[in-house]
Amino acid sequence: MAAKSRIIEWENALNLKSRYELQYILDHPEGYTSGFLKMAQAKLAGFSDMPDHEAMREVLKRCLQEMGCPYTEDEDGDLEIWFQGTQFLLILSPDNHYIEIIDYCWIKADMDDAEEVDRLKQSINKANTESDITTIYFTDEKSHVIGAYCSTNILYRPMILDMKKYLEIRLSNFFLAHDIIHAEMVLLKKL
Repeated sequence: MAAKSRIIEWENALNLKSRYELQYILDHPEGYTSGFLKMAQAKLAGFSDMPDHEAMREVLKRCLQEMGCPYTEDEDGDLEIWFQGTQFLLILSPDNHYIEIIDYCWIKADMDDAEEVDRLKQSINKANTESDITTIYFTDEKSHVIGAYCSTNILYRPMILDMKKYLEIRLSNFFLAHDIIHAEMVLLKKL
């Protein structure tokens, strides 16, 4: 029974490895069991015909599955995901090693309420000085509101050791930006 759980543990660990991490394991086999090395070799073979960006996309999808984040892929290959009840768009470019993460229009202010619009703008400025997430406001003339969205670019390279943890931290930073904006709006409303 213990051997079976160890194999499942190895399988889960190897699922989140990029081709470069797998190659590193195979190039430095000291300390690994032969069973683990065979599994790593099989995983590496699965990447053999894929371009780098496709292999990274597969690792990203596995990370999202491991995190319990449902996702859909659009015709451009962008991923719409749900993380902690919030929808994000992940754009993985084949030309570089960055993922743009976007959290669309999560807060709005009616343009007729000049004070609320001003509070929103000031709160966004504060969040941009205290967070590594960029928040931008925009005008939606059709709905007659000012809205905000957050975005960031994250490095997505094969040498990042714990891709799942890295992605969880980066996505969680969006909620920090939200909290800063909400708290600042409450504070400004009291003034």
